[in-house]
Amino acid sequence: MTDHMLMLAEGEGLWESVSAGVSADQLGLESGCAGWSNRDLLNHVIAGGHRYSMLLDGATVEETAFTRDLDYVAAGSDEFRRYEDRLHASIEAADLAVDVDHRAGRRPGRDLIPMRTMELVLHTRDLCDGIGAAWEPSATIVDYLLTDAASIIEDLRDAGAFDPATTPTSSSAVDRLLAFAGRA
Repeated sequence: MTDHMLMLAEGEGLWESVSAGVSADQLGLESGCAGWSNRDLLNHVIAGGHRYSMLLDGATVEETAFTRDLDYVAAGSDEFRRYEDRLHASIEAADLAVDVDHRAGRRPGRDLIPMRTMELVLHTRDLCDGIGAAWEPSATIVDYLLTDAASIIEDLRDAGAFDPATTPTSSSAVDRLLAFAGRA
């Protein structure tokens, strides 16, 4: 297992530890992701694993569009793990040097691993905000995102997928990550 895969597994664990605590009455509450309920956020994150596996398997962005309309939450609590397992299988089978058709522009398949990790870690924070839970990513994964994912965040920012970086509220790695990712 590569360092990227270890970090992906850690991001998945962080997401699972928080998402398992979401109660039915919290689904309709606003998440920390503006304009999205906790349910919307859960759907988005689960669908991300589905879309990334499809992209690594050779699908186009247009062919993944239907995933944005599926209700993964209604399908049950095992959906996240099901699509993450599928993503892992796609990562194992793919030539990660081959470009995939991501909606923010074509990029090597290998970029999807830190992108997915980043998505999981940052959206875990959004979910924590939505349910009033503590967000506690490890120093290791925060450092990974600040180093290994930094150029990808910049590239995605140029494509309009991230807000401009802000000034960190402190010198802590977590605050630097949030500021770099354009979050308060």
